[in-house]
Amino acid sequence: MALILIFASLIVIIFILIKYVDKLRNKRFYELLKQFPSYPTFPLIGNCHLIHVSPKDMQRTLENLLGPHRRLLFWLGPFPIIALKKYDDIIAISNQTQDRDNLLNFANEWLGTGLLNANYDEWKKSRKILAPAFSSLMLSRYVDVFKKKASLLVNSLEPAADSGQVFDCRDILIKINVDTIVENTIGIPVNSTGEEGKQFAHAAALAFRGLMKRLTRPWLYPRFVYKMYLKLTGKENVIQQYRNLPAKILKDELNNNKNRKDFEENDDSLKTIISLLVKGSLQGPTFTETRMRDELLHIMMAGSETTSLNVGFTLLMLAMYQDIQQKVYKEISELFKDNDDLTADHLFHELKYLEQCVKETSRKFTHVVVNLRRTHKECILADNTIIPANIIVIPLIHLANQDPELYKNPHKWDPEHFSDEAVKTRPKGSFMSFGYGPRSCIGDRYAIMSTKTQIVYVIRKYHLSTNIKELTRDHLTSHLAIGSKIGYPIKFTKRVS
Repeated sequence: MALILIFASLIVIIFILIKYVDKLRNKRFYELLKQFPSYPTFPLIGNCHLIHVSPKDMQRTLENLLGPHRRLLFWLGPFPIIALKKYDDIIAISNQTQDRDNLLNFANEWLGTGLLNANYDEWKKSRKILAPAFSSLMLSRYVDVFKKKASLLVNSLEPAADSGQVFDCRDILIKINVDTIVENTIGIPVNSTGEEGKQFAHAAALAFRGLMKRLTRPWLYPRFVYKMYLKLTGKENVIQQYRNLPAKILKDELNNNKNRKDFEENDDSLKTIISLLVKGSLQGPTFTETRMRDELLHIMMAGSETTSLNVGFTLLMLAMYQDIQQKVYKEISELFKDNDDLTADHLFHELKYLEQCVKETSRKFTHVVVNLRRTHKECILADNTIIPANIIVIPLIHLANQDPELYKNPHKWDPEHFSDEAVKTRPKGSFMSFGYGPRSCIGDRYAIMSTKTQIVYVIRKYHLSTNIKELTRDHLTSHLAIGSKIGYPIKFTKRVS
């Protein structure tokens, strides 16, 4: 026992000496850090113990720790991290940093390297290759799939409506939205991704938890330790399940195109996401099959997860707020009074109040809670405070979205936050549920259009109600995205024509 204590003491002493020498060599770095409020730190762990919580409670923990502070300095072991919660600081850092930071490549074990976490140069290549898949033209072509899957959603809810009971529609929404992104990705009909789709959705949720758990546990930082942890806990198998579906889709497409050497720029059939990835692989050896799989995985994960959450929370809010549901139903009924078909033009330019509801949902239940950035140079914040170079920054988008300086009733779900009048009162770029700056979400319009389509189909067919009177923080969970601990318990009642 004495030897263990001596050994532990030596480690602490060595750590303190290394830290002292580092402070002498990087005096300006540490001087700049003194500008930021922080909590007491301990050797080796910093103040990581403050966020040593269940991943599902991370949002509330960060919110409580920041309290009145607009910025806060954390030490995750030896790593200084600055958290930001004000929109103007987040805009400033987004404009001055372009590289995401994985904190020792934390995300790579689960996500590989793709749009969500690639360095800037690699991200720029991928963005250029994939941009045509999210153009207005291609979004218009996705509408047929949106409508087909929304119709399947309505039919899947019919047994629940016939039962007259409250029903949690979360699993149905996940399945529908995985199928939707898969069909739009490969460009051919998909009736169901079946067991693979379920495994993908389940593993995606575990991926979010796994990343947050590693972030708050310093002993999992070393890669060899984390790989051993994944193996011993069986999470290696989960990661494999997570990658199976995009790997299979990619393999099929590569086999279909293995003899094809040329891609015509004007060939519209090659504007699907998967064909654009294959085209990119022919432009140079750096765009490998593994890289293509990771890009596909990121798009499938973000496309299905974001839309499932947005649809689920919007339906639940409409069930809670009957007056708002009635306004949405009236807007939809007016639109279809003379035309029974939903078109891309309707989704782009009509259904304004419904879009307010969808955007308010993405504000209130923000898609991404933690978004790591790294400063490669000194960055100047809104009030001229300087963040030192080579430091990790966490823009807390969900807290910026709850800022009372921007939103009249920030903790209330209120579509009037996105009325034309309200939007004009806010600074440009202050709504950043889909990110801000060069690395904002490539699929923001896709998510909104897909969500609007599903809401239209459901509200036309069913009246929604729920026994939930108020959705509190105790009902919410936050890994990388905010979710619902209670699902979406809704009673679906068929409307009488």
